[in-house]
Amino acid sequence: MSDIFEVEAANFLAFVGAQPPKPDSVFLLVMGMTGSGKSSFIADCTGRDDAKIGHDLESCTNSVAIFCEELQERDVYLIDTPGFDFKDTNREDVEILTAVAHYLSVSYANNVSINGIFYLHRISDTRIGSSTKRNLEMMRALCGEDAFENVAIITTMWASDHSEVELAKQRNREQELRDIYLRDMIAKGSHIIRHDRCITLSERRASANDILTTTFDRWKDTQVTLQIQHEMVDLNLALKDTSAGKVLERYIREHQNSYENELEQLGLSSNPPYDASDETQLHTQTLALRDVHQSGEIHRILAANNQALEAMRLSLVEIHNKQEQQFLDRVSVMEAQWKESLRQMEDEYRLKELHYRTRQLEEQEKASEEKKPKSQELQDSPRLVMTVQSTDAYGKHSLTQRQEVSREQRPTQGGTREYYGHLGPLDDTETGSTTSV
Repeated sequence: MSDIFEVEAANFLAFVGAQPPKPDSVFLLVMGMTGSGKSSFIADCTGRDDAKIGHDLESCTNSVAIFCEELQERDVYLIDTPGFDFKDTNREDVEILTAVAHYLSVSYANNVSINGIFYLHRISDTRIGSSTKRNLEMMRALCGEDAFENVAIITTMWASDHSEVELAKQRNREQELRDIYLRDMIAKGSHIIRHDRCITLSERRASANDILTTTFDRWKDTQVTLQIQHEMVDLNLALKDTSAGKVLERYIREHQNSYENELEQLGLSSNPPYDASDETQLHTQTLALRDVHQSGEIHRILAANNQALEAMRLSLVEIHNKQEQQFLDRVSVMEAQWKESLRQMEDEYRLKELHYRTRQLEEQEKASEEKKPKSQELQDSPRLVMTVQSTDAYGKHSLTQRQEVSREQRPTQGGTREYYGHLGPLDDTETGSTTSV
């Protein structure tokens, strides 16, 4: 994990110019709505198995993640940026715009330029919704007309089942993009590229690499100044006065007006006391209480949006100081989390080591028990006593089983000679001697 974080940190520092990248490095911005396939596209371009690998620094940089891939012996940096959701409260959208504008401006101020922009668009969407239109408008405002020649719109999520009906619909949507929504950008040099070979992982990665190679050859020796960089660094504008800031502010104020109108329609004057036995009055009061609750939520949204608008008044220097402190705070939190995780891992390792040593001692004791001296084993185990008649009339030996006794139980007699073998002591009945075989 620490190695991955170090790589991410090095990529991030190269992007913002804190650690100068190689002179021939190429920086490509990856934009698009949430769920358009940005992370998967980057994973396919870099050959990573997990599309989320490399996003550990994301929590520190407010959703900006940088990946590096080598292509034709040159470092290619892919900068993954979040999409704008345009929800009821726009605080998160303002935070995203603030972070993206800040890092792009800092990199530009440190002589790190963008070579090209990928904008990913889901062709599977049945229509161009309001959120899609707003994201396209934000992309235009961030990039500016001068950068349109270095913009590639990557259409993703094409039908993988080769359904002619669905493919025909998607081709119509692609043509609609060309003729209506992206007409001005295409006229100024932007390209639409299909990322449509996605049935298998190998095909999808081949498609992504073809796109990366084609655009790399086109953009590797060209650099563009984005509109947001020019406005915040060269013109020293506050975020709210930039093209992207104005777009977002317009949407926020539209939300504000909509909610203020809704408050007026609720007519939240104080309600007179009601008679619980009067069902009509009870119903009216219930609706009033619901309206009060709804108005509280609306007031909360209005307050959040006002705070978001206030945050957009900051200049680049003020944003930089704020982002730097937030970055340091997030790093401190992550460091504390890592230390706690390391402590838990050390405790777990000690427990495993103790368990291993205990098991070793048990095995040693067991092996020691199995290796007791043979004489001790013979003393503690019963013996099979046999009667041997030394010779008979014909000089032959006879062997009969007599009894089973231990050494301590066996009687001894004068002239006894003892031998211990695997069958135990044998008793010679004629001579009175005990013999073992």
